[in-house]
Amino acid sequence: MLKIALLDDEINSLNLNKSITTSYFEKDNFPHSIDAFSNPLNLIATVKETKYDLVILDIDMPEMNGIECAKKLKEIDFDLNIIFLSQMENMVFDCFTVHPFAFIRKNKLYEDFFSVMDSFINMYKSKEDDKNSLIVKNATNVNTLRINDIMYIEGNKNYQNVNFKSKEVLQIRVSMKDLEDKLVSKGFIRIQKGFLVNALYIRRIDQHMVLLTNNVELPISSKRKDEILKEYIKFTRNQGNVFLGN
Repeated sequence: MLKIALLDDEINSLNLNKSITTSYFEKDNFPHSIDAFSNPLNLIATVKETKYDLVILDIDMPEMNGIECAKKLKEIDFDLNIIFLSQMENMVFDCFTVHPFAFIRKNKLYEDFFSVMDSFINMYKSKEDDKNSLIVKNATNVNTLRINDIMYIEGNKNYQNVNFKSKEVLQIRVSMKDLEDKLVSKGFIRIQKGFLVNALYIRRIDQHMVLLTNNVELPISSKRKDEILKEYIKFTRNQGNVFLGN
């Protein structure tokens, strides 16, 4: 979900910006959330606790102008995407110090907003695709694998067999340890020395095996069973699932 923060000290402008932003994303049913702020200090405090993908903020504010606010935001989250809004087109060059994604003119709000947001969404989707892909190189080619399409990886000495939900199997020459390092943050669990499993496809964990959604049974390490369960429960809770019982 794309998380957006809006900042404008003028309530009418803030409400208008929120309405336009909401309309833009709802027309394509794009998953998003919007938090609106009228005080830059409140936004700065929130960014310390909340990860945003985009902040759209006014420049001309009395307590702290938008450029100074953006500098403080970048100190907290250097990769934060900033879009400035302003009536003052002469401020566009001053904005470059914080490397904003774009500058939207308030007097051409509708004209600028939709073209800027189209560009931002294209960039955002490209980055999301990169985050959700595994790039595997060998001597002759490069394979880009969609992580969510991988059910599990089975070790086979110097090679690993990547098993997809489509039932396709791809053999790659990458160590299991390297794959684990890259994929554990993506929801993969090392259930034993020879298997790395995508938790999305786990149906059940028993005493000696993991049952996948395609009814494939894979052996688990009895020594690591409790740790595997903890990792799986943590993953499912992050997905919004609820556990009942002990």
